[in-house]
Amino acid sequence: MDSGAVCFTGRFQPFHKQHFEVVESVRSKYAHIIIGITNPDLTRLNQHAESSHRHTDDANPFDFAARREIVLASLRDLPEVEVIPFDLETPKSWQVPTETTFAIRIFSSWELSKQKLFESNGYRTELLDPPAQKLSASSIRAQLMAGNTAWQEQVCPSAIAEIMFAWNHCLAQSVGH
Repeated sequence: MDSGAVCFTGRFQPFHKQHFEVVESVRSKYAHIIIGITNPDLTRLNQHAESSHRHTDDANPFDFAARREIVLASLRDLPEVEVIPFDLETPKSWQVPTETTFAIRIFSSWELSKQKLFESNGYRTELLDPPAQKLSASSIRAQLMAGNTAWQEQVCPSAIAEIMFAWNHCLAQSVGH
């Protein structure tokens, strides 16, 4: 086991089974696992050349607190996990040890840009094999919006209630505005 820390970053809108697989794949290699929730402040979303949707309101229904609770519910049996806000655009704000390795699955130019960002700030990266078929958080959100319960097969069973609670909160907020 590596004595250092590993950080896995993402918006986690919401955290799903393939995110869980990443945590499981690095769990035996590192003493400390950090989940860095990106876009922690939904009032400060910026467009990126490598991603056409990460900055949109529709792609970010859950606030940081809700995503943190969903991640914790998904990983409730893994006490070695720490969940933190992680602003990709402000490396000086990153609250990770200097010896941290960032775990990344490359699906697109977006993840390649994250790899370059981490490495240019002096961090190591560990590239993980992507799954044969990628789960889509966008699809999960669309299913939630349509009232289709198929999304429940794509998330950790321990997080279903937390996701429903957060989704209902999002719906109540949108009705109030």
